[in-house]
Amino acid sequence: MGFPAGIVELVDILSQMGVEEAVICPGSRNAPLMLALVRHPKIHCYSISDERSGGFFGLGRVLASKKPVILCCTSGSAALNFAPAIVEAFFQELPLLIFTADRPAEWIGQWDGQTIYQKELYGKHVKQFIDFPTDTLQEANYYVDLGVGAYQQTCAEPKGPVHINIPISEPFYPSQGELLPLSSLPILSANELRKLDKNTHVKPIDLNTYFDVKKVQSILITVGQRPSNVQENDYFTQLALLGIPVIGDATANLPATCQVFHDLVLANEENWSNLKPDLHIHFGKSFVSKRIKQFLRRVKPTKSFLIHPNPIGRPDPFQSLTDVIPMDTLQFFKEFDFLGQQINHWKPLSQKIANIQAEYFNQSSFTELHIYNDLIQKIENLDGAEVHMANSLAIRYVNWTSEHFSQTEVFSNRGTSGIDGCLSTAVGASQKRSKILISILGDVAFQYDKNALWNQYVPNNLRIIVFNNGGGGIFRNLEGAKELPELNEFMETQQNFTAKNTCLDAGLNYYSARSLEEWNVISEQFFKTGQQASLVEIFTNSIDNADTLKKYMDLFRA
Repeated sequence: MGFPAGIVELVDILSQMGVEEAVICPGSRNAPLMLALVRHPKIHCYSISDERSGGFFGLGRVLASKKPVILCCTSGSAALNFAPAIVEAFFQELPLLIFTADRPAEWIGQWDGQTIYQKELYGKHVKQFIDFPTDTLQEANYYVDLGVGAYQQTCAEPKGPVHINIPISEPFYPSQGELLPLSSLPILSANELRKLDKNTHVKPIDLNTYFDVKKVQSILITVGQRPSNVQENDYFTQLALLGIPVIGDATANLPATCQVFHDLVLANEENWSNLKPDLHIHFGKSFVSKRIKQFLRRVKPTKSFLIHPNPIGRPDPFQSLTDVIPMDTLQFFKEFDFLGQQINHWKPLSQKIANIQAEYFNQSSFTELHIYNDLIQKIENLDGAEVHMANSLAIRYVNWTSEHFSQTEVFSNRGTSGIDGCLSTAVGASQKRSKILISILGDVAFQYDKNALWNQYVPNNLRIIVFNNGGGGIFRNLEGAKELPELNEFMETQQNFTAKNTCLDAGLNYYSARSLEEWNVISEQFFKTGQQASLVEIFTNSIDNADTLKKYMDLFRA
């Protein structure tokens, strides 16, 4: 075959820069890409048939490895099926390198099979688009510059996807005995790589230019979605001990000292005026909670800061932003001097919430709210588990229960907040790990993404918990939606499927629970290590769940 020029060089320089993994979705036109990746001695490859699942699988590998991962697919609609994972990576600020095989330019728009317009296919949802030349072999420096540039772009703040489109002509396969061409690139030394991989951190800035901390009477810290970070959490703990409220959803991965039940405190709008801060500081990315956003939009702090090294645009979900401070979290804490002890108006309200919850959850019930509360406690008692929460009701429940995750790291696809790919992300993240990884999702999210189990990479440490209430239960809790006559047929996605046959096909242990007694017996066995991957399907009634949740929320509105 006339092997496309530069592909082995592209793969080689990315490997030298630090890329170690690739997810390959099978096809014909991307066969040369597959060969260059699979035969590279330092890149570990996964084969995933479904591009949509494969994209999220790769996203899970990024979350677990903290390194860029390559996605590779053939031409045409295959590339479009990567799109949900790519937009999720864009808004979560995760580094992905996307290789899409393409027809040569002369065949675009000629009704040739499996051909679409792939130039800038993902639009604004990638940080960079590269049209890769494969017709003529370039000088070695060309590929070094291109590969290093792509790597730096995906890793620079804000991290994000880079799309490399690669036209490939036939033949796609080598003749019998034909060897892959060797890379023409030199092996770069560690010192040379360090010089190429430029430091992207911003320079220190003078915070005194933004405000005078001595004039601040009250401070509120909000923390959006972010991975767990021990050093950052030490600072957040210190702030909480100073009386400065630190608020975050489960996806913020905050320490136990920062759990203040913000969603329930804010359920009573009479509290809002007393809780207004002079200075609001936000770290991390998006929030799940709608109430915290509504609260800050209404009370309008005097100063509202976003701490981010280099955000795309000027994200302002609270509609109160006054300044973007271009620092990372640790840099900010090292330079910001929080003065003295403050009166924490959140603390007594939080204690009141905790007292109500203690009495409420003392009564057992087989509804989702009670099961989630019990489930969080069980998971927190495990040694080093990791949880991947699905959208949408699943992730919200963990904001409302009395039990909270503080020892367990929580992940969720809250970049775009879709249900597509929640399980695939968890399966990807579970690779190369010994600790138990738990995916918690509803029945619709599971059925939508059950191709996550259609591969050979379902490890023994994976535990899947599916809440089957016969449809999209979130809509029974939304004002306006729950009164619509179209709710049952067109919003709830009512369905009668179970996960049992999927588990049989995939070789998973399958459990089901339809009562509290069954759940208690199953949960004793379910989380034990040393067994194969397992799924438990918990069957509840959506009407009972919605009624229970409404009565529970009413306890905090008065």
